[in-house]
Amino acid sequence: MHIIDRTAKTTAQEACAIIDPVALTWEPRQRSRQMLLTIRGREIALTLPRGTRLQAGDLLSTTEGWIEVDLAPEDILLIHPRSRQETAFVAYQIGHRHLPLEIGEQGLKTLYEPILEIYLEQQGLPVEHTQLPFTRVSATSRHSHT
Repeated sequence: MHIIDRTAKTTAQEACAIIDPVALTWEPRQRSRQMLLTIRGREIALTLPRGTRLQAGDLLSTTEGWIEVDLAPEDILLIHPRSRQETAFVAYQIGHRHLPLEIGEQGLKTLYEPILEIYLEQQGLPVEHTQLPFTRVSATSRHSHT
């Protein structure tokens, strides 16, 4: 078993090869201490600093090389608002339920919640239950204005 206590970004990859990926859904990427199994069956123990959140492309260092974090598909609701008003309504409903939200080109995504799915369908909104990777909007997301 490999014990991992820090991450690196993909720019650090030159030093060692990627030996194995680990595919994680949103919730496990939020935990800094846990046991994981890589795609190739390696056991790893994360002991990352508290508050560390894994992202796609993060590298976990082992003596044999890097383990790369990938996004695993999971049950989500994909909502396709047709107007700004519908977008605001859906965002409010998701926030009111304290659910995570992803805003993307495909539409609005949140973790699957059957009651929310039924409610949005009753409101006439286009919603689908599907399997896709999920990364929520973060209040600390970095962006630039260029």
